[in-house]
Amino acid sequence: MATQRSDESLEAFLAWVDRGTARAASAFSKLAGRPIGHESPKVALNDCDFPVSGAGEWSTGVFFRLEGCLDAWIGILFHQAASEAIVRRVVGIPEGELSPHVIESALMEIGNILASHVASGISDEVGERLLPSIPTLAMNHAESEMAAFAALQADVERIRIDSRIADQSGQLSGLLSLLLVPQASGLSRT
Repeated sequence: MATQRSDESLEAFLAWVDRGTARAASAFSKLAGRPIGHESPKVALNDCDFPVSGAGEWSTGVFFRLEGCLDAWIGILFHQAASEAIVRRVVGIPEGELSPHVIESALMEIGNILASHVASGISDEVGERLLPSIPTLAMNHAESEMAAFAALQADVERIRIDSRIADQSGQLSGLLSLLLVPQASGLSRT
């Protein structure tokens, strides 16, 4: 659903994404049991070709279509070690084998929490509804899955906005990647 925000600039939108990402980092911190920070969002105008920097690093990912006031996809990508560490923390099993069902369920729930915080941060700023869809999970090569979502919008202008979240050591890290169709979302690039 497009809204009447053509006078809003990309810079203002980035500030909204930054607030949403800060909320996601705070939620991730609570899940991880340690401080998690976030980088300011970085933009790639008309450059949604993946892999993103650090390709090959992103083993798992949870992907959502954002529904409501924006035409966008969001991906939450994790390194293998970070993925396992956060799953173990959330399910309370520090050692031993984890069943694939437990891993998949935990990753989708973690992704849903983080995507919901990003969407909520944007929604609160815009004053309109924005919700994540049912998740799609990639257990391997998450950057390839994100590229497939980007390809869905190959015939229109789109903007990719990336923000990393990580603990101070960088061992527990993720990438929040938002793929936005600005015209359909009523945003201008100026």
